[in-house]
Amino acid sequence: MTEIAIYGAGGFGREANLIVQQLIKKGYPYHFLGFFDDEDKSVELGKLYLGNTEKLNNWKTPISVALAIGNGKTRKKVVSRITNPRVEFSKVVSPYAIFNDIINIGKGSIVCAGANLTTNIEVGEFVVVNLNATIGHDCQLGDFSSVMPGANLAGDVKLKECAFVGSGANVLNGIEMAENSVLGAGGVLTKNLEVNKTAIGVPAKIIEK
Repeated sequence: MTEIAIYGAGGFGREANLIVQQLIKKGYPYHFLGFFDDEDKSVELGKLYLGNTEKLNNWKTPISVALAIGNGKTRKKVVSRITNPRVEFSKVVSPYAIFNDIINIGKGSIVCAGANLTTNIEVGEFVVVNLNATIGHDCQLGDFSSVMPGANLAGDVKLKECAFVGSGANVLNGIEMAENSVLGAGGVLTKNLEVNKTAIGVPAKIIEK
């Protein structure tokens, strides 16, 4: 039996817990312990609030942790702060996601219900593929990248580390989003997006911060 906890006690954490509970019902050997979060959630969660990062770093037994944090840069910072060798990072994949071929998924990644992944797709470490997102053929999702609910990646799209695709956005065939780039909700990206740039609209255009 694997003891599993979720880091992140917000809405996405609750959604991740739904996936864990569904997996348990389907026979996965998980024992759900509760939530870690650096914000004290003891009032809301009671015994299911397990503590902050310091508590996790002092955990005395092997524990599997899923990172339910929507922002990839924040996920990366949290991972860098977790130093306990007893912690293993789980990949949590909904039994109601759709896989049309064998897909490689890295540790710490979360794939939510309704996500549809086709063929020859690489999903890196600590990636989020959220509800009802579609990932086309030959896509590469870099570490800590995020694809939000209802977003669509056409074929051969490349998301570099910490790239973020907003809810309902579309990335057209062959496009690359560089490190820390952001496509806003509902946007349609028709050309490559450079490092640290944010684009919004249809077609998406870069905005200056």
